[in-house]
Amino acid sequence: MVTRVDFNFGDDGSQESVVISSDQLARVVRAALQDKVLLSEQAAPHDLWRDIEAVTRLLEGLEDWRERAIVAVDESGTVDRSALGIAASMGAAKLYDLLERHGRPRNQTRLTQVEVLESRVTGEDGEWDPARVVATMNSYGWETDDKRARALLRALTEQEVLEKIPNRGGRAVYQVVSPRDWLYCLDPERDTIENGPSTPARVARLAREDSGPTEWWLGKPLKRMRDGDRLWIYFGGVEGKIAAMAHVKSSPRPAPIGSQKPYEFDAELDLKATTALSKSPIRLEEMDQRHPQACGEMRAADVKLAEARANL
Repeated sequence: MVTRVDFNFGDDGSQESVVISSDQLARVVRAALQDKVLLSEQAAPHDLWRDIEAVTRLLEGLEDWRERAIVAVDESGTVDRSALGIAASMGAAKLYDLLERHGRPRNQTRLTQVEVLESRVTGEDGEWDPARVVATMNSYGWETDDKRARALLRALTEQEVLEKIPNRGGRAVYQVVSPRDWLYCLDPERDTIENGPSTPARVARLAREDSGPTEWWLGKPLKRMRDGDRLWIYFGGVEGKIAAMAHVKSSPRPAPIGSQKPYEFDAELDLKATTALSKSPIRLEEMDQRHPQACGEMRAADVKLAEARANL
């Protein structure tokens, strides 16, 4: 019995056939699975020569099919490229070269790096460490070593995709950068905002006026503060409550000479959240942080409560 295998080659649809006897194919496949080259009564050298010719043509056809299948899967968008590389036993560089030959974009953007790495190596606590990154990249066929993994970590840290957490048991630990929540304290009797008193009622009115980002003051640089963070405004003194929220619009910078405090940043009041908080503020006695002062990261329990009160 004879087995005929047809392959389409090239974009012009040209076709070529491989004809191989079932006995011959079975013998070759069995030998391949057993990791043997059969030189015996079953396969004399002359027969083996014919086997080599037929199998070579078969492999060429299978490789062409495999390449087209990889492209088809990538075009479908249903499987991410790291999983596709595993199925094809290809490193990232080889896979991307293959896709480029077929007009597929490399698309190795910052977003892709975040999605791939975050889904593979972020634990429940959101932390990464270099050893886990290296092991994960190797297991998914990324062509890398410890040095290149460290270079990737540095690059993602510079891009503010990751941030390095110091003093964790003597080794560097990295985590995904996400927006932070800051508790910003104002004393209505001493602090001013927009050249006027910093009372809850006036801040709520400023939010309604929607004047855009304004300058806010800091006594220390708060290097981890960046654009996209949230600012929950606590009014101290007799008020003792969180009654407004703003969005940070810049990282802290040195303030001009003669400013109220040595550092400043830009922030914009959120009308919806501030309106809700002014109607239902968070009193000091409800807060997990019982001694709020200046500006610092907000505790998780207080963030959860603030989001609920702000209808977020």
